[in-house]
Amino acid sequence: MKWIKSHKLISFLLAVILISLIVLIASVASGGRGNFISNLAGSIYSAIEKPVSGVAGGISDNVSGIFSYKDTQKENEALKKENEDLKQQLAAMALSANELKELKQLSKLLNYKGIDGEDDIVSGDVISMDGTNWMNIFTIDCGSESGIKEGDVVICGEGLVGKIQSVGKGWSKVVSLIDESYKVTFKVSGNLQLIGVIEGCSDGILSGFMLDDAAKISEGDKLVTSGMGVYPAGIEIGRITKVRYDSNAQLQRVDVKPSVDFKSLQKVTVIL
Repeated sequence: MKWIKSHKLISFLLAVILISLIVLIASVASGGRGNFISNLAGSIYSAIEKPVSGVAGGISDNVSGIFSYKDTQKENEALKKENEDLKQQLAAMALSANELKELKQLSKLLNYKGIDGEDDIVSGDVISMDGTNWMNIFTIDCGSESGIKEGDVVICGEGLVGKIQSVGKGWSKVVSLIDESYKVTFKVSGNLQLIGVIEGCSDGILSGFMLDDAAKISEGDKLVTSGMGVYPAGIEIGRITKVRYDSNAQLQRVDVKPSVDFKSLQKVTVIL
């Protein structure tokens, strides 16, 4: 008995084997027909087999669970990689969208008077700021090798930027619309009969006056180049933010917000 107690598992397995042999012998002796002994042995065997099967099933389930967990880990890793790939694709699509926007903006320039095609324009990137007032004077990365010369008009998709002040091989300096020395004649988009002159200001806001002191203008009116001088007609300059009458000079003065955002300007086009 002491041996059986100290070797429970071996004893259990021996008992199962013994009962199986008894069932087998009883079955053979009865010619396949059930008798009391075989039935009793079968009942005992079933009672023993059931918990054994349960334990085996539990082990099988745990093993399956382990493999299932590993499969889930692999799926998660695959999903993470797919997610990263999608993020990269979205970033690329966003970049392409921004490039497309720039191209659309530059394509607007082809509608301006005096521009016949791609041979009449040169695009360049802003590489440095030379002025003290935002970007009243800045340098671009193209110059005489591209056919640019002093006095050429500089624009971007939003409107008038300025003109070329000086030029060399591989660079050009641009004096912008917001520089205090810059002056240009304009027309009111809604009524091209109304003409005025505008100039830059140190605070980045354009100021000017109407040639007709009785001109009917109001805040929000859009101003465009008049076509007088070197500037092609119809290039957007900005919108009127304030109208006031100067009784001393007997002029109707205007303040104008430029259409171009000079703080974030990165790419320009030169009209040759």
